[in-house]
Amino acid sequence: MGKVVHIVLWKLKGNQEIAKQAISALYTVPGAEVFKLGPPLLDGRAKGFNWGLYSVFSSPDALQKYAVSEAHVKVVENNVKPNVEDLIAYDFELDE
Repeated sequence: MGKVVHIVLWKLKGNQEIAKQAISALYTVPGAEVFKLGPPLLDGRAKGFNWGLYSVFSSPDALQKYAVSEAHVKVVENNVKPNVEDLIAYDFELDE
């Protein structure tokens, strides 16, 4: 199996800078080989999603372990959920 790309897009609520800072706690969660957060380059195509995550994992199993890890669940519950009104997540496997 190949590497897995994990993408999450959020519609932030409240103070945007506070929300971005809170969500950046995801950087502390181990597991991803690549992990980046940032805004859309073309707002007009983003359909209101104003903050995104791009990450790469070594395998589907590595992504699953990350998703259910205590560190990830804690950051999602305490930092992410209180600061977003909507999200979409999308994962796909890369060809080797």
